[in-house]
Amino acid sequence: MLCKICGANNSKVKYYLKKFNVVKCYACSTVFLDFKNKVMDPREVYSPNYYKERNEHYLKNIIIDPIHGPENPSIIDFREGLKLIESFKHPGRLLDVGCGMGIFLSMAKERGWDVFGVDISDYATGFARERFGINCFVGRLKNANFPDNYFDVIALWDVIEHFESPLEELEEVRRILADDGIIFFDTPNVESLMRLIAHWIYKVTGGLFKYPLKKLYHQFHLYYFSTKTLKMLLDKSGFEIIEMKKKTIPITKAKGNRLEKVIVRGLSILEKAAHREYELLVIAKKARVAR
Repeated sequence: MLCKICGANNSKVKYYLKKFNVVKCYACSTVFLDFKNKVMDPREVYSPNYYKERNEHYLKNIIIDPIHGPENPSIIDFREGLKLIESFKHPGRLLDVGCGMGIFLSMAKERGWDVFGVDISDYATGFARERFGINCFVGRLKNANFPDNYFDVIALWDVIEHFESPLEELEEVRRILADDGIIFFDTPNVESLMRLIAHWIYKVTGGLFKYPLKKLYHQFHLYYFSTKTLKMLLDKSGFEIIEMKKKTIPITKAKGNRLEKVIVRGLSILEKAAHREYELLVIAKKARVAR
């Protein structure tokens, strides 16, 4: 199977799961999914049910419900993300690719940013427009036809791993980003401690016990990056990293029962101690010459 990141035909199955296999390119080390059946249309995947099933993450927070909503870990993440962005840029034009229901954009709007959103979900963008008055385009980024060098900041919260072709999407991001602009994003870290533990459980049991891997690899995330492969992807798409951090998973993103969430909390502490946190957070700018 050809790797869409480096173009090499040197990929092998790493894990055999029910709906898909997890594949690694041994030329560039990128990890990605190989579906056994036809991949669903993203518009079907990110239906209203996708958001309603993740009610705790999207709807139970202080931005949606200022009186009773909690300042949950996702909102704290957004506040810290805005703080980091504003340490590099003053408020200007900000685009959120994969904006979902517009919660991050509503927070940026309150701080003086001129905000825009892109998402393939009619349901999510409709909510963002009606609830927060955000200008949203429904569809893929390349079809939005934004002008060259238009945005000061482009945010991609938990979205690079969802792209069918991350390299092509980032090339479009580069085109519409101002020459002195920055991109901000986070994505799962394929070298996290949780994934390392799940890997060895799979290996020790001869591939029979797959449950931890099923929790960590799923149909919504098509690619999984390490610090090395993420830097390679950004280099190829014409960006250079200004800052890269590792961070633990917000518990609102953890799927499972109460016991599983307790386990995730405990492992997050160990991940931090081992410097193998669950997510990578990146600030990058245009390289002087696109590669």
